[in-house]
Amino acid sequence: MTENNAVTNTAENAVDNAALEADTVTTATATTTYERLRALVHDDWEAAVNHRFVRELVDETIDPDVLRDYLIQDYQFSEDFLSLLGQVLASADTMKAKVRYAAQLGFIAADEDTYFQDRFAQYGVSEDQILHPELAPASRGFKKLYTDTIETRSYKDGLAVLVVAESLYLDWAERATDHGRKLPVKPEHRGWVDVHRGEFFSEWVDFLIAELNRVASADDPELQERFRTAVKYERGFFDDAYANR
Repeated sequence: MTENNAVTNTAENAVDNAALEADTVTTATATTTYERLRALVHDDWEAAVNHRFVRELVDETIDPDVLRDYLIQDYQFSEDFLSLLGQVLASADTMKAKVRYAAQLGFIAADEDTYFQDRFAQYGVSEDQILHPELAPASRGFKKLYTDTIETRSYKDGLAVLVVAESLYLDWAERATDHGRKLPVKPEHRGWVDVHRGEFFSEWVDFLIAELNRVASADDPELQERFRTAVKYERGFFDDAYANR
């Protein structure tokens, strides 16, 4: 085994082990803030991570219209997501954390936005469709959740929502692709998977979880509700992609 292969295998095994540990956490065994919050929303989390949308995206059987409309909806609260990330950066209590958030903002502005623009061009989405679509129920819910959370100016509250958005997507992207062993090929499918898995994104999610565990308590009822609401909308967002079809 070469040194590079050994490093790759070690990284893959670490991701596998982390996912396995998350899957087996229960209310009785959860210890950290993140684990305890995850245990509270187990059913909705699993429904989202194993959703039809995820399976069809990775299997490359998803209807192009479903993916197009999903991306249009997702783009509607990208601005709110960036604002939430900015609020978390501003309210972070260490320089190390602020630098990490700043790096992630740069990644989103480059890689993720490029994916959106390429797909809109591929699917012939007009500027009016991008800027003025009718919002689906979960999209409206997300926008309100993000706005309300930003207005708290609270680091822990911002983290609670951000952790859901990022760790749930890492979870489905790693599980559905068997931790990168079963990746789709077409750019419209592969691209959405690639921005939500891999070493860089896993490190980002690990950082968010560590920060949440450091500054927040799972006994905080407002934090619980914010976390639970975010997971509910994540599941609903996938459901909305198939509404009226």
